[in-house]
Amino acid sequence: MATKEKLKTRAARAGEEMRSTGRLVLHAPALVRTTECVMRFLLGAVLSGAEIFGGYAPFGLAIVGASGSGLDGFSALLGACFGYLSFQGFTEGLRYVAAAILVFSVSFAFYDIRLYRKVWFMPLVTALLDAVTGFVYLSKKGWFTEDTIFFATELLLAASAVYFFRTAFSPWTQKREGTGLTMKQTVSLLILGGTVLITLSKITILGDTISLGRFAAALAVMVTGYQCGLGAGAAVGVTTGLAMDIAAGGAPFYSMAYGFAGLMTGVFRKQGKLFAALTYVLSNAVAVLWTWSDGLQIAILYEVFIASVLFLLLPERFFRWAGALTVTEPKRDTTSKARAYVKERLDATAEAFRALGESLRTTFAPAGPNDNDAAVVFDRAADRVCRKCALQSSCWQRDYVTTFNALNDALPAMMDRGRGEAADFPAHFSNRCLRFSAFLNAANEELTALLYRRQYKARLQENRSAVCREYGALAEVLGAAAAEFGTELSPDPLREKRLKQHMTALGLEGDAAVFYDAAGRLRIEVEGPRLDGLKTDGELKKLSALMNMPLRQVVKEEGRRADRLVFAQAEPLMAVAGVAARKKDGQTVSGDTGAWFKLDDGSLYVLLCDGMGSGPEASEDSTLAVRLLEQFLRAGVAPETALRTLNSALALRGEERAGFTTIDLLRVDLFTGEAAVYKYGAAPTYVRKGETVSRITGSALPAGLSAGEGGAPDVIALKLEAGDLVLLVSDGVTGGGDDIWLRQALGAFRGDSPKDLACALIDAGDERDVGVDDRTALVLCIGARNE
Repeated sequence: MATKEKLKTRAARAGEEMRSTGRLVLHAPALVRTTECVMRFLLGAVLSGAEIFGGYAPFGLAIVGASGSGLDGFSALLGACFGYLSFQGFTEGLRYVAAAILVFSVSFAFYDIRLYRKVWFMPLVTALLDAVTGFVYLSKKGWFTEDTIFFATELLLAASAVYFFRTAFSPWTQKREGTGLTMKQTVSLLILGGTVLITLSKITILGDTISLGRFAAALAVMVTGYQCGLGAGAAVGVTTGLAMDIAAGGAPFYSMAYGFAGLMTGVFRKQGKLFAALTYVLSNAVAVLWTWSDGLQIAILYEVFIASVLFLLLPERFFRWAGALTVTEPKRDTTSKARAYVKERLDATAEAFRALGESLRTTFAPAGPNDNDAAVVFDRAADRVCRKCALQSSCWQRDYVTTFNALNDALPAMMDRGRGEAADFPAHFSNRCLRFSAFLNAANEELTALLYRRQYKARLQENRSAVCREYGALAEVLGAAAAEFGTELSPDPLREKRLKQHMTALGLEGDAAVFYDAAGRLRIEVEGPRLDGLKTDGELKKLSALMNMPLRQVVKEEGRRADRLVFAQAEPLMAVAGVAARKKDGQTVSGDTGAWFKLDDGSLYVLLCDGMGSGPEASEDSTLAVRLLEQFLRAGVAPETALRTLNSALALRGEERAGFTTIDLLRVDLFTGEAAVYKYGAAPTYVRKGETVSRITGSALPAGLSAGEGGAPDVIALKLEAGDLVLLVSDGVTGGGDDIWLRQALGAFRGDSPKDLACALIDAGDERDVGVDDRTALVLCIGARNE
């Protein structure tokens, strides 16, 4: 096995060194290992003397089981054997010596087996071997009830001590990097120290008046309470006091006295060492007086007094050293640092894209005159035709003003028509020109080239503007994400405590967090196994009552863990949607596409897009627009930013394939009722409030027709309340005619189902014979949520 081979290798190396040099040199690692082995030996010897119940001593076995199979385990075995034989004599100690040898043998034999690494293996082995050897001894005395209980308790303590002793040594044996101890390691060290004190309590001086163990316990409690505060002082006091009570085999007097004294020392520790020492002495004196009827424990006062004198004499660096030992490992909550780091990176990236967009915008700006001037049409035509003409000097020099005026008079008609005709020119010019036909053809060619250049420049400038705007939009999105990362969530400790108590009452285990999001809305997240009990409607009502506000369960999203539940504050408003649609006569699919969805923040979005024309191609355009826009909005992108980005993308897409789509977007905040309508060339939107029906229109072109600076959507803000109706329609519903009948139908509707109204509006189109286009009506009814 690996350990055996390692020991053989080290022994052979040491032997070779002695033969070659005549001496054995201990290097620094060897000295450290020697010190560790000595400590294990001493602990094994001391813990073997820690007796409970008048003769049971399982703690020496526990240190052997916790030390492993190497030199540490062997040293602990030697110490335990020495201690058991010294404290209990040969007859009684032989039982524990045999058990200790068996424990070490099992550890040595199974060291390389995976089973050995299980946390329960050595505790169980130690208890079983203690039971085997103890069974023989106990059988000779007889199985009395009291002895059986004590023996079972010893086995339990032996297994527990192995686990806690190994945990106490883990900061050194595992070579773990860290700045402090975990709570489990701190408790384990207290248990180890308490068992050592049980043995030390047997050592007395001054005629059995003062116990060395109780003196050490009093000093430890005093130092801990002064250095670490009332919590640590009380914990160490109770632990050491319990050890002393076990050693004395009496009532829990020392637990009460030391715990109370440690607590009071921690309370007054900031008043200085002298005041802390006096507080500790007086607290123990009060504890002694409380036991007047049971016999005064005067010895504790001597021990406490001597301990207080030594306490006052100890240097400050000793207290700092003691405080360092009791420092627990801090929680490594790096979430805030990670959020700050990501926010900084997002801010820097957003600024970079913003600067890039501004730089490109400046670069793409027109630098001065270019060849798009209409005057170049005749200049270039003249260069091609008039250069070799006999009348060149007459037309372009002597009669330049006459020629200029003639061409200037013809230019407007040519530009409007896109080509020139002979009738556009004055008769005195066309009759006099010797090469008029060639001049007109050259002028038309140059005019065509000019118009192409203008179209190309316009499209290029439009695309450049779209690119610059996209960089700006990307910077806005990144900036918004950075701001969201920088937002601190506000916890609600009181409600969180209520939730944890409720889960405990239901028998549920898990982590619960109650906090307010960036908008100030309550949010609950629970993680743990078997949370199905919280998903019922009844439990949701109980949680709402417990939190003193209505809650709703957030619908499980794709990728969300099954053992995680999220509840959010319920919105005071709700919406019911109804939709009806009919495709154009003779078409297999409709070019209209609609959608509605709600986000976790209480925002409701309603979308209606109408593709150019009808049929599959129109359906493809509108479906793409709805799908992309929904993805943007679900990702948290602001509606106007999302619409501008989509408009630019559709415009660039239209260079390869002509097509556009209208966009009608309604956003409603179900918490406040604040709403906005965003339009790209869409049909009017109708809002009914009470008996009044208002009509909302816009002037923006459909999405995909303009990617330039003028490609912003129309934005109309409004306020909605319970009982209001909002109607979104495609232009096929009215057929391009008047909409008085539609407003009257909306104002007269008194039904409960929005779908009935939508169907009625579509059916009315059949009566009005407007089946020349796709028709879609989407009705949204705002109502108050039932508590």
